Amino acid sequence: MNVVLRWSGVGKAVSFYRYFAFDLPVFTTLSALVFLLGFAFVQLWILVTHQAVPVYFTVYLALLTTGSVLAMTGITLGWATREGGLRRAGRLAWALGSAVSLVSIGMYLFSRTAGLPGLGELAGRWDYIPGTLSMALAGLFAGLHFSVLTGLNVAAPDRRGWDD
Repeated sequence: MNVVLRWSGVGKAVSFYRYFAFDLPVFTTLSALVFLLGFAFVQLWILVTHQAVPVYFTVYLALLTTGSVLAMTGITLGWATREGGLRRAGRLAWALGSAVSLVSIGMYLFSRTAGLPGLGELAGRWDYIPGTLSMALAGLFAGLHFSVLTGLNVAAPDRRGWDD
């Protein structure tokens, strides 16, 4: 990730983290878990309550729920251990959570602008509360992960060795 930040120039724009950082790895990690849990709950609620949707959308919601639960599990396991292998798995779990979040945001925006086959009623429908809540939680998790990557926040597993 550091190579991408350096190559794109974004690294210099967010280099303010060198001047201050938040040393709350437990709070940061618990916040990430709450965001992912809320996201998974909303996806599961949509999956259970909306029976008359196309099969591809049902599979999409099931994959989002599964991905967020896997990310929560990986983050928790990476946090609970100090061994190198599981700590790396914890970092990969953060990346999985961000991937799930960004896919969800992208699909939400696409479904509201262009529409989806069999779900034409979603086009232009920005007032759907579960969708908006899902997008907000996904955005919060992705933003939190970005702040961890840039060093503004420290999360468990941390690279700096700071403790709460």
